[in-house]
Parts: sequence; structure tokens; C-alpha cells
Amino acid sequence: MEPNKCFAPWINAILVLLQTKEWRGKHRFYLWLAKDFGNKVITHNIDNRPFSVPVGEWCFWLEKGPENYYLKEFLPFCDVLNQLNAPFTLFDLGADIGTVSSLVAVHCENLKNVVAFEPNPKSFEVLTFNLDNLKQPVQCVKSAVSNFDGFATFHADPERLNDHEGYIDNSGEGDTVVTSLDNWQAKQNLTDDFLLQDSLALKIDVEGQEIQLIEGAKTLIESAQKVIILIEVHPEVLARTQHTADDLFASAEKYREFDWIVPLYDNTAIDRQLSLFEQVPIGQYDIIGISR
Repeated sequence: MEPNKCFAPWINAILVLLQTKEWRGKHRFYLWLAKDFGNKVITHNIDNRPFSVPVGEWCFWLEKGPENYYLKEFLPFCDVLNQLNAPFTLFDLGADIGTVSSLVAVHCENLKNVVAFEPNPKSFEVLTFNLDNLKQPVQCVKSAVSNFDGFATFHADPERLNDHEGYIDNSGEGDTVVTSLDNWQAKQNLTDDFLLQDSLALKIDVEGQEIQLIEGAKTLIESAQKVIILIEVHPEVLARTQHTADDLFASAEKYREFDWIVPLYDNTAIDRQLSLFEQVPIGQYDIIGISR
């Protein structure tokens, strides 16, 4: 990572402490720091590995560091993966800076390898730094994921070091590379260390390309022995794309049967005869799908 994105070690140590504690004035301090140092990172230590987070991302201050990142939703995902009792490949789709990949690496002994896709060039630099020294083999791919190979325009806030709400359009024009998972796999000459496992985990956070991504992963989903999906449901993204949460579930169900649960509500099972928001309050969720 470029040295100008990092603080001096002693300043970094203070900021890690401030970020991981609760104290009066924390949000005001964050706003000041993000305004004047928004292109810098704070480097934590996860599982004896350095892991950097952008200064200007409030969630890491709110959650007291990346090792605690929304554990109420991500630890149930890890629990489901651990119940596989088999090695699996994680596809981190919309990987941002690699927080979910890192959490899975810490909490899942059977993680065999990781493929992380991220189209935002600013996030991608941090992503490659953060996943560079995982004990599992990792491929970081600077690409958006959809149902076609080509290019698209990436819409993101240029003032932010990472914008995890950035999204591509479907115009077919632009300078952001786009691929489908099936086409990506077909082009790979994978080594023994990087052979895809029979069980696959797909973490999908692609800001409006969920249905297209799943369409472009038809072969992967159909051919795997087991597929575990973690998919983000975001009402604002659904409104922009004119889809419902149930459309996302149905897109995966075209290729095999899934059971869906809501980790934020104690893994409550979703009744597919009802819409999601008839069963839980309208809001942003990470939903787990488990293939039958």
C-alpha cells in the first residue's frame, strides 16, 4: 500500500485504541479525522496479520474495529460454513477491503481458498494489502461481477477511499471490467492449491447486480455439491433496480433449491410463501441461503 495512506506507527497505535474503545466525543473526532485525513487508513491486527481500514468509514468506529464487524450477521454465516465439515472455496463478491474474507478466515478452519472480486480501484488497493498474507491462497480480481463479460461505468464517490455503495450500470460502456463467474472459471488454469472445492460460499454484496451475478454463476451453482449464499438485501438498492428481496431469492432458486434464514433474527427461517418484509421489518439485512 502507498506509504502516504498510512499514519506514523505511534499515531496509528493511538488511533487503533481510539477506534476500538467507546468514549465521549468519538463521533465528533471521527468526523474531524475523516474530513482532514479521509484518504488514510488505520492498520489493525487480526489473527497476527495487519488489516487496514479507511479512516472515513464510520462502521469500523461504530463496531470497534474490523475484527468486530457486524458479528451478529457474519458469525452465523461462519457457523453455517463450519457445519459443512468439508473444505470450501469462498467467493467474496463485492469484497470492498476484504473484511468478510478475513472474518471467514479467522472463524472457519475449513476455508480452502478465496476469490475476491472488487471493481473499485481505491478499495482494491486496500483489499490486496489486507488479503496478501492470509494463510489460505487468495486471488484478488479487479472486476465487477454480472452476467456478461465486457465493460461498464462504475458509479462511486470519488472523495472516499472506499465507497462500498458504488455500483455499475448495464450500459456496456465504461472502463470498469465486468465478468461472470462462469466465464471467469472457464478461463482459469487453476493450480492444485487453487482448485475450486465441491462446496462453495458466495458472499454477494454487489449493489444491484445480484440477479445478474447469480445468472452468470449458473454452472457453478448447479454443479457444486453444496452452496452457501450470503446476500445483502438493501431497500434503497431494491428501489433503484425495481426488484424485491424475493426476486433475489427466486433468482438462485432457478438453479437449485435453497432454504433462507435471517441471522439478525436468530436465524429465523424465511417462509417463501410470504414476502420477506411481511416477516421482518423493512431494513438492510444479510440473508443466508443454504442449498438443499
